[in-house]
Amino acid sequence: MEVRSVSIDPVDSHIGSRLRALRTEQNLSLQAVGHGLGVTYQQIRKYESGDNRISASTLYRLAGFFNVEPSYFFEGLPGAGSCAVESEADPSMQAVLGRIPDAQLRHHLEGLLRVLDQRRPSSHLSANGS
Repeated sequence: MEVRSVSIDPVDSHIGSRLRALRTEQNLSLQAVGHGLGVTYQQIRKYESGDNRISASTLYRLAGFFNVEPSYFFEGLPGAGSCAVESEADPSMQAVLGRIPDAQLRHHLEGLLRVLDQRRPSSHLSANGS
């Protein structure tokens, strides 16, 4: 019998680490999260390690369980979309946000920054408005 080495996709690993961080920040056990989702604690452990991929429906249920947007799990991935906040490229802003221990609060503040950034007048307009 041949044993194959299966590499874990970096995206699955990232999503799993975001899940683990959220779970530990909220002081929840693997069993508590599993119970909330209707799966075993072993399944949650496999999600966190990246051994098992999280389906879209499970990711949606996880977001609801933790009261975060599904996009929370993708934050920090390179090229994770066009809605990146300029502050994500600003090391000083990232340092400030990084000091916020509550993942949910940090997530909502980042969302607020995105909205404010979208409402900011374009810098390409000249002083006379043309």
